[in-house]
Amino acid sequence: MASPAATPEPSATRELFVGMFTEEHQILSVAKDATDSGLPVEDCFTPYPVHGLDDALGWKRSWIPYASFAYGCFGLFLAISLQTHTQFIDFVPFWKGWPIIIGGKPFLPWPAFIPVFFELTVFCTAHITVLTYLIYRKKFPGAKAKVHIDGVTDDRFAIALDPTADNFDEDEARALFARHGVTEVLTVEGRA
Repeated sequence: MASPAATPEPSATRELFVGMFTEEHQILSVAKDATDSGLPVEDCFTPYPVHGLDDALGWKRSWIPYASFAYGCFGLFLAISLQTHTQFIDFVPFWKGWPIIIGGKPFLPWPAFIPVFFELTVFCTAHITVLTYLIYRKKFPGAKAKVHIDGVTDDRFAIALDPTADNFDEDEARALFARHGVTEVLTVEGRA
């Protein structure tokens, strides 16, 4: 007896109640008021980073800057190790360095090492931080956006509320959006 073909489960979708705005100060003030009034803010979408939006939403500081600092320390350690080994270490029998004295330069010419210190520190910080962010946020090549709202990558700002939450009140949300100069209120589907 053959088993029936398994059908893949569709990804869970849900609706979000979205207010669209045209100015940065509007998204800041509506996010602050929505958080203060207890409305369930799912996310904010902006065409560029908006300073103070995390504070307005009451979000905690990200751990990514601390990871970036650690990656920078790793890059600096890598640079120090590489240059110290190649210029100074000559006692490892199977892996020798190349200590060469050129023009009276000492074995460890630290001023000459500074450009490599800087470059490897910046290289490791930048590249590993980007990889960490992409992995943490599941932004792999070909990944589909959880929510697609036309215009937010161009010149519009959006705040999305979760209408399935217990503390969501559509009339209160519409009134809040209207107080802050909403240009459009819509319902969009997003993946959970």
